[in-house]
Amino acid sequence: MKYMSVLIKHHAGPTGGVLICKNADGVWQFPCDRIRTNESYRDAIERIAWEQVGIKAAAGDRIMIGRKLIENGIVEHLAEGNITHNTHDKHTYHNYFSAVNKWQYEPKSDIFTEFKWVHPSELGEYEFAGDDKNFMAKYDPYINARFIPDVRMY
Repeated sequence: MKYMSVLIKHHAGPTGGVLICKNADGVWQFPCDRIRTNESYRDAIERIAWEQVGIKAAAGDRIMIGRKLIENGIVEHLAEGNITHNTHDKHTYHNYFSAVNKWQYEPKSDIFTEFKWVHPSELGEYEFAGDDKNFMAKYDPYINARFIPDVRMY
């Protein structure tokens, strides 16, 4: 099974804020959904952005991929370019992709209670949960130090 979270930037470039959404439990997260059968990554990115936050987004690059280990449920995240494991097995995968807001719409949704556009360097100041918490533990050092740590995150 494959899931996808989308880091939607307000506009292209290093100053474009990233959209974070607060769910009903009061926890911040990125728009996320399961990838449908025979759906391309590009189509999934655009669908998730539109269905969950009402934004027309242009699909970007994969940032990171996480694999949920069957034996213990722990998610390991690997930065794009450091993916060395077999992605054709029966593990559950969680992909993180970037996207850019095409029409400068403001987000709207029945799923989330609050939205914020946050500079990428400030993402570490917000409390995330689940897979997004594990993702941020690996992504935040990359954004702030400009390097991708080459270790598996547990």
